[in-house]
Amino acid sequence: MTIPDYTSFLGLPGNVIALLFSAYLLYFGADWLVKGGSNLAMRYGVKPFVIGLTVVAYGTSMPEFVVSFFANVVEHSATISLGNIIGSNITNIGLILGLSTLIFPIHIAFQNIRNQLFFLFGISTLLYMLSLDGSISRSEGGLLLLLLAGYLFSLYKTTETAEDSFEEADKELEIYSLSISLLMVLGGSILLSFGAWSFVKSSVWIAEQFSIPKLYIGLSIVALGTSLPELATSVVAAFRKQSEISVGNIIGSNVFNILFVLGGVGLIKPISVLEPVIHGVGISGRFPHTEYLVMLAFCLLLFPMSYRRNKIGRISGLVLLSGYVLFYWWLFGQ
Repeated sequence: MTIPDYTSFLGLPGNVIALLFSAYLLYFGADWLVKGGSNLAMRYGVKPFVIGLTVVAYGTSMPEFVVSFFANVVEHSATISLGNIIGSNITNIGLILGLSTLIFPIHIAFQNIRNQLFFLFGISTLLYMLSLDGSISRSEGGLLLLLLAGYLFSLYKTTETAEDSFEEADKELEIYSLSISLLMVLGGSILLSFGAWSFVKSSVWIAEQFSIPKLYIGLSIVALGTSLPELATSVVAAFRKQSEISVGNIIGSNVFNILFVLGGVGLIKPISVLEPVIHGVGISGRFPHTEYLVMLAFCLLLFPMSYRRNKIGRISGLVLLSGYVLFYWWLFGQ
């Protein structure tokens, strides 16, 4: 069955509105999925910290997953999938963590996040190395998913004795009936699916109208749209002065983006990482070396920033935001 194409009928204003509305659906879809799934898990006796490591992390990564799935499998626009993840990880650190730090400096002990930072940098480097042959194959997608399973098991073991620290989050969770929880999971899934399909369709149309490489659309508009749940969570946590939630949300989201999203989508269908470039003699593929290196650089910045006095201050936040703006100025100024 062919999905009807409404993009040409809407034109530029209509597609911009569709893009914004789709981002709205992605945000609320993820929010409903997390709340409904958390309630269902609690009803069946799942511990609060396990819910945080699975249901919440999974829910906030679903916008990236469904958008990347539709882009790669349905629209055959693989570089939107890749750009979405690279761009989301850059946005999470540069824009969201930078903005959260400007609102209120983040106090966090470096030893509490050291292992997470090393793991994030390690899998980011691994992703770069796996991509050097021009694609992420099914076997490489399976490898990323295996690493995700190991990551979750490791987190489970290290937090198994720390259940008390999650009691406050448990109390703050609004309790819904079984039927409402099921409806929220179903409704959230529908909103995510429709929002992702519409988001990708409008993004691809806009890219084609202005001859913008699809990788750049994935790195910018799509990445920002799918990062809305992380943005909302981190900014609210910053206003509440819940420092570790902001940092943990960013690190966990970036890990899930690489292992869950690219791993899952790559397992379903191999992801080409080469952006087609048209020359007078034919078409070649451009490898996104710079984009990968910028993502790795933002990961590295977190080490000295969090190590220094166990605080990420406003100056560090300004550096992150400046780096984010400079990257996109360079990207679209080429």
